[in-house]
Amino acid sequence: MTQPLALPEQVEIPRMSSPTDAGHPIGVVSQRTGLTPDVLRVWERRYSVVKPKRTPGGQRLYSDSDIARLALLHRATRNGHGIGNVATLSRTKLEELVRKSELSGVNGSQAPGIAAEPRAIVDQAIMLAENLDSVRLEILLRRSFARYGTVVFLDMIAAPFLRSVGDAWHAGRLSVSQEHLATALVQRVVTQTAPPVSESIQNPTLVVATLAGERHSSGALMAATTAASAGWHVVYLGADLPAREIADAAMQTGAMAVGISVVFAENTSAVVAKLRELTTLIPPEISFLIGGAGAKKLNGEFRRTRVAFIDSMFEMQNELASIQGRFTVGG
Repeated sequence: MTQPLALPEQVEIPRMSSPTDAGHPIGVVSQRTGLTPDVLRVWERRYSVVKPKRTPGGQRLYSDSDIARLALLHRATRNGHGIGNVATLSRTKLEELVRKSELSGVNGSQAPGIAAEPRAIVDQAIMLAENLDSVRLEILLRRSFARYGTVVFLDMIAAPFLRSVGDAWHAGRLSVSQEHLATALVQRVVTQTAPPVSESIQNPTLVVATLAGERHSSGALMAATTAASAGWHVVYLGADLPAREIADAAMQTGAMAVGISVVFAENTSAVVAKLRELTTLIPPEISFLIGGAGAKKLNGEFRRTRVAFIDSMFEMQNELASIQGRFTVGG
């Protein structure tokens, strides 16, 4: 009889426990799996990787079986497998995939991998941008996108990376060429890995742009990608558009929502005036979303209005689902 393959210690597969032993809060799960709570929540909501029980107060409680599965998924993504490709695999197939991937890493040469956590990936990306190492930076970004999926990548890697690069550029710690390199590569990776646009007339439409004078389009592009991944038909207009043209595009396409990205709002009064103009030009039945690093300065100017301020791509995904739900109920 053929003897089972003896695995080295670093590729030992954890045994699954009974699925009835729910009782671990998300903080414990994070410590045991190496996944941050934010990643755990998004993986659960978007990919249904596990289905933890809930306390009467709504707190997630994970079983030992859930933890073991999440640990396997983490190890699979660390070896370059996209979460979307492995999320539905059975325990047996996951174990086999991890075993083969990690044995390959032990016995053979492996291309440089990515860091263990999003914050470490951001730090590594900043270092590569400082060195103008475009090849390694693009590889890092692409592997991170594949590993974490659209929303986690945008919220926890791309957005913090671009904010850090922008802050360093404004402080004089990065040159224009280093800042342009970082921005261009993020845009290229997001554009080339974004889901295809659906041609179905059933899909709601979102118009995304930046206002006149705002030439930073990365935030708008990330919002467009998030919406597309959620099944929306996206009309991406790009940067630096007058309010009238954005409103005309929304009405011409029958948009259900308009999304505006504000990265820098140095002249707050001017940006507020343009946004107010846009709110008067688009009909009240069209939802109005504002996000971006500069949007927080504007929040107080639009209290008790129909404008919704978005702090993250995960929050945007939820807002779009809410808009679509209201439309479906109303229709």
